Amino acid sequence: MRFLPGVTSLATMIILAAPAHADIDNDQDFLKDLRDAGLTYQDGGSAITIGKSVCELFDDGQSDAKVVTDLRNQNPDFQGAAAAKFAYLSAAHYCPKYITGEERGPKPDGAVGN
Repeated sequence: MRFLPGVTSLATMIILAAPAHADIDNDQDFLKDLRDAGLTYQDGGSAITIGKSVCELFDDGQSDAKVVTDLRNQNPDFQGAAAAKFAYLSAAHYCPKYITGEERGPKPDGAVGN
């Protein structure tokens, strides 16, 4: 029955590899959406890191306005609505719960979590 442990190991490797592949696809989609929105970047890895840090700010309870202000202060190249677009796309890709509002504000009466 040497075959069964080999199959189990292969299945485990496939399952563990799937999330990493999904992250890479999401990162590439994020970079594409930035380009499509007219937002340029010099280093894709840095753009991804900054995008993920937007979620950390939201996780810490920062308001949308504070996140956008922080992005502008740290990235002077953001002009006009660029920082707001970047924050939105970051949240859409890396922490969509903040786009849907599931984690924000008081919940309606009778909603789960009240």
